[in-house]
Amino acid sequence: MLCAEKKEAEVKTLNWNYMVSEISNVFRMSDDETKAFSDCGTAKIIAELPFAAGCSEPERTAILHLCIYIAEIRGFQRYFAHLPSDDGDIFTRLGCISDFEGGNPDIIEHGMCMLALIMIEGYKRSEYFDRANGIYNPFVSGSWNYETLKKDVEEKLKKISCPALDSIFIPTSCWK
Repeated sequence: MLCAEKKEAEVKTLNWNYMVSEISNVFRMSDDETKAFSDCGTAKIIAELPFAAGCSEPERTAILHLCIYIAEIRGFQRYFAHLPSDDGDIFTRLGCISDFEGGNPDIIEHGMCMLALIMIEGYKRSEYFDRANGIYNPFVSGSWNYETLKKDVEEKLKKISCPALDSIFIPTSCWK
């Protein structure tokens, strides 16, 4: 019984408010940017994933992955933009935030599938804008098929439940 109690005590949880506060300070976010970041489901999934999976030093992984995510959305889109070389595997673009030390591989896969679905939906939403503005989009190029990819990712998501992640990403708009 002592081992079970000790193991339970070692389980770390994400302190989202602290994470938001520190990220806000480091990236010098305005109040509006901080609020948007705090409410961002994608950022929450990125931060929660190493905790939910029971990774070693989940705080470090969460911080690293969030920093990469923020760097992309705040100015490095040029370098993080989807390229034709990313078309072969839906998870290629997520590679920079898919490095985890230890942890449950099924939970990690579940979280990465959630992020892939968010990415798919983002490409779908921006399809017309991207076409009109000459921005590379795998749906515009015909390299990806929206219905097929979405179905594949949704099937993977159904194979494992992770309440800690599932509660962040309410599936109303992406899958049922």
